Amino acid sequence: MTATPDIPEHLAGRPRSGGLVVPWITPATRAGLYLFGKVTDLAQSQCLNRRRCQVCGQRLGVRAVLFARESDLVYACTAEPAVCPPCAAYSRRACPMLAGQRSRYRASEHPALAGIPPAADQVLRQAAPAEAWYAVWVRDYDVIEHPAQPGTLAASWQRIPPLRIRPLAATA
Repeated sequence: MTATPDIPEHLAGRPRSGGLVVPWITPATRAGLYLFGKVTDLAQSQCLNRRRCQVCGQRLGVRAVLFARESDLVYACTAEPAVCPPCAAYSRRACPMLAGQRSRYRASEHPALAGIPPAADQVLRQAAPAEAWYAVWVRDYDVIEHPAQPGTLAASWQRIPPLRIRPLAATA
């Protein structure tokens, strides 16, 4: 059994599920079931365009972290909205994908979403081997359409050089 990571003080008021903080961006069903790993287009757009942290929901400061898959590095952008540095540290420990605890993406959709079509980029990843993740530290980013995922917004660091790019833990 994996121990749940300590929760930063600024996240103390956020809802929890299974001992983990529920990110601000995570949707919930009408029954109150949180859909970890899912993002609505509206929440993603609000985070990207309004420079909000996807975990705590607060405005980003002078530095932020973009979590990018290895395949995103080629395009210098990611569909994952940024996080503030304290939420980045927590996410690296709490998120099974970022922490390298999962070797594959989910093979099927959550049963609570039966009948709702998954996003195009999600279909491409279903049951696929997990990619390596990177923390891309930025001062700012441009919001663009992801070149490999038409219709999907992304945070781009192509025009604004990142402060640094660091690999996260290897996959399980």
